[in-house]
Amino acid sequence: MKGWLLGVSLTLLGASGVAQAQDQASNKQVREVLDPIVASLMEAQQIPGMAVALVGPKGTTIAHYGVADRKTGTPVDDDTLFEIGSLSKTLTATLASLAAVEGKLDLEAPVSRYLPELEGSAFDRIDGLNLGTHTGGGLPLFVPDEVTDHASLMAWYRDWQPSEPIGESRTYSNLGIGLLGLETAASLGGEFVPTMRAKVLAPLGMRDTWYDVPEARMAHYAMGEAKDGQPIRVSPGVLDDEAYGLKTTAADLAGLVRANLHLADVDAELQQAIDATRQGHYRVGDMTQALIWEQYPLPVALDTLRAGNGYDMILEPNAAEAIVPPQAPRDDVWVNKTGSTNGFGGYIVMLPGEQTGLVMLANKNYPNDARVEAAYRILSGLGVLDTP
Repeated sequence: MKGWLLGVSLTLLGASGVAQAQDQASNKQVREVLDPIVASLMEAQQIPGMAVALVGPKGTTIAHYGVADRKTGTPVDDDTLFEIGSLSKTLTATLASLAAVEGKLDLEAPVSRYLPELEGSAFDRIDGLNLGTHTGGGLPLFVPDEVTDHASLMAWYRDWQPSEPIGESRTYSNLGIGLLGLETAASLGGEFVPTMRAKVLAPLGMRDTWYDVPEARMAHYAMGEAKDGQPIRVSPGVLDDEAYGLKTTAADLAGLVRANLHLADVDAELQQAIDATRQGHYRVGDMTQALIWEQYPLPVALDTLRAGNGYDMILEPNAAEAIVPPQAPRDDVWVNKTGSTNGFGGYIVMLPGEQTGLVMLANKNYPNDARVEAAYRILSGLGVLDTP
């Protein structure tokens, strides 16, 4: 365990984001739960480094483990930037929800209303809600190789035809959430990245969250590790900003979790938008699909969470049943989202009824079921999760 906890450090943040001391008994309890579980996970999955944030009513604990770069031996610390992959989608969904709250975007209107170049295509029948819940007719997961710029992307969308019934089948897709990001930016009259930064990231205090890491922060950008052990970072690509391109710290991502758990001082409209992302729109097996977030009624079995975050759910179409009217955000649920790039793996879990959340960031893409099991053990060990 000592080897895997090399460079371990602990940062304690109050709900306001200002560092504050917590009582020793509480710190000891958190460390007694976190350290052995994270150590075991890192050893089993050969993960170079991790940052773990535990959010709760009394504050946020951030623990760092291992190294940000195996070659240099630089330890993970408060400043370490991780690629978060599809966790980026939760912020795209938040911006879309905010545009809806502001009356700029109707999520139930055809996408082509906001992107006129798609008029006459399938997107006369597909709306923003379909895109944000992966029910847009079987849009593929990855951007096709022939799509290299905005023009070829729009041409691809114009030619594409649904392979699944719209609003009746869930197919996880970068092309869906990516298009929602483009639609949202168009509705707000700006470019996606600066609009996101001004309307969501800055208000949430996420000032160390980047689509393109600036030169001044590159020394703190963790090096990912591919399955063959080679160093790797994500490459630029079409729709990367909207779907999977963010790099951030555990502390910044904890800010998003605090806002979702009503533990942050957030503008009323932004809070309304954040809450709306957790409305349930579709039932997909045991999982309720919200706007990108996925949730399960409590108590929930570990095997149920493994299946819901498994590759069949990511790579295959799954029948979806619309919830009409949408289900209001619930307290008695496990809310989660995974995110990966070729060299990084992330996971967020929230228990709204306990006002507790967990952020796990690693500079290796390791299996989802291992992320789920570790989170389940941590939250159970801390006594905030009742297991069946």
